[in-house]
Amino acid sequence: MRDNPELHFTREEYNARLRHIWAAMQARQIDLLLLSDPCNLYYASGYDAWSFYVPQCLLVEAGNPEPVWIGREMDRRGAYLTSYLASGDIEGYPDDYVQAADRHPMSFVASVIRSRGWEGAAIGIERNSYYLGAGAFEVLDRELPAVTWIDAGNLVNWVRVRKSPAEIAYMRQAARIVERAMGVGIETIRVGIRQCDVAAAIYAALISGTSEFGGQYASSPPLMPSGSRADTPHLSWTDERYAAGSITNFELVAARFRYHVPLARSVSLGSPAEAVRKLERALVAGIDAVLSQLRPGVRADEVEAMWQDAAQTFGVRKKARCGYSIGIAYPPTFGEQTVSLRPGDDTVLEAGMTLHLMPAVWQEGASLAITEPLLVTESGCEALCRFERCLFVRS
Repeated sequence: MRDNPELHFTREEYNARLRHIWAAMQARQIDLLLLSDPCNLYYASGYDAWSFYVPQCLLVEAGNPEPVWIGREMDRRGAYLTSYLASGDIEGYPDDYVQAADRHPMSFVASVIRSRGWEGAAIGIERNSYYLGAGAFEVLDRELPAVTWIDAGNLVNWVRVRKSPAEIAYMRQAARIVERAMGVGIETIRVGIRQCDVAAAIYAALISGTSEFGGQYASSPPLMPSGSRADTPHLSWTDERYAAGSITNFELVAARFRYHVPLARSVSLGSPAEAVRKLERALVAGIDAVLSQLRPGVRADEVEAMWQDAAQTFGVRKKARCGYSIGIAYPPTFGEQTVSLRPGDDTVLEAGMTLHLMPAVWQEGASLAITEPLLVTESGCEALCRFERCLFVRS
């Protein structure tokens, strides 16, 4: 390992992360871990670049503090600049492997595995990773016939679920950025203004951050459906002008050194209907219930029940999950793909876990999004954002 001033964490923190990963590998009898999720490459090595559109991986050997990065040749310099890895542990495949019909980058990966003596190892692979296709695995399996493949999907994701104090510090910074961006969105939206112009103002706030620290590109664009589209999740802006009487659901997420913090609030352009106000009271009551009861030792499904029970007093019930774990993210998602606040998830929550309590409700005639990013503390929980929890009314 070498010193690198661009690293966002100490060498000791990376060593601790590797030890936790090795322990998880040992529990599954894995000799070598082939990571393809850029979140996990970043977590284990510090590597951070927009290069995940081509195959890349990090090889972590149990007990070996020097992982091996493999990616496109032109990205070797980026791996050297952003990680602690020594130059001899940064391998690049030639550009004629990129999107070629007659060869695949995983053939190069297989050659590195053979050259380092791992061709007969038990290798863990992230089978459900967005970044490892079926064709890539077929190449590895064909070229490494002596390997025993073990499904290590989400192995490192679960290691990441408990945040260190340094990680939490970056999430607090991301919280300050998303607060500012939400404030900009709420202050900018008005009847007659184009949706894309409000989106531009929000983007500027997400990237410029605060006077103390800036933001990065996030794994999700601002989601901000309005009017007839407000009853539908996962929609963004158009170039239409905002109409009087419309509801807009802002779902924003800020990134600071790849640590993501989301926040959602809704805006009514004019006086909202009573059904909307009732939904607002249900969402807020549910959040308040969780904030007062969540603590270490509570299960994920119990948190969902806390919210549902409080909202049910207003006749509201959410069909989808009420939240999920958050932290490091790259496109296409900012969820960690571990904890889900829903029935049947018996994960016991621990101090250091960070969650997005996501009690947005989309239904015809009355849809709102009021959410809170939370930190599980030693004695309870903390809302990472300090932003008024209500339906905002503008004209």
